[in-house]
Amino acid sequence: MFKCFFERDFSLTISRLMLISLVAVLPFMGGCGEDDNPIVDDHDHDHGDAPIHADVDGFILEVDEVEVYRQFKETRTGGLTVNVGEEIEVHAVFLDEHGHEAHLHEVEAVDEHGHEEEFALGLSGYDSAIIEIHLDHDDHDDDHDDHDEEGHGDELPFGLEGLKAGKTEIKLQLLHGDHPDFTAAFLIPVTVQ
Repeated sequence: MFKCFFERDFSLTISRLMLISLVAVLPFMGGCGEDDNPIVDDHDHDHGDAPIHADVDGFILEVDEVEVYRQFKETRTGGLTVNVGEEIEVHAVFLDEHGHEAHLHEVEAVDEHGHEEEFALGLSGYDSAIIEIHLDHDDHDDDHDDHDEEGHGDELPFGLEGLKAGKTEIKLQLLHGDHPDFTAAFLIPVTVQ
């Protein structure tokens, strides 16, 4: 084989070898930086040390500062109980991967219009003949500064009113802007007595 190459013009042989090498290396050269790679997740880039989404693995529900329900990873305990004609204020506190309170106020995100996205509760799937839910964001915003001084600024409150005796369940989501950052694995049991 070498005899075949070297019997001809040596410069022609070198040119062919260079062309073959260039064609073999070309797919690995340039244009494929980390920013151009379709496999790299754009959400992994540094955004000022603040995550874009809340990293939540569970939550607790408190009534009068007493834990009445906990859902963490694959476990749950407790439930909500309210009397007919009574309304209770429930505070949802979200938990991180270690079961500690997640600091939602540290999560910053801005939508495509430059507006800050805030967290809100999404509560659905319940029987509206048995309970009524009141999401009062104005009271939460007023109380937010007071809770921050006490270390509880990440609670999201809602009112739960018992309409008639029975049982139902609530699907809970932590909404961030127009999308859920967290959806509870289990429905929350509610008893109205």
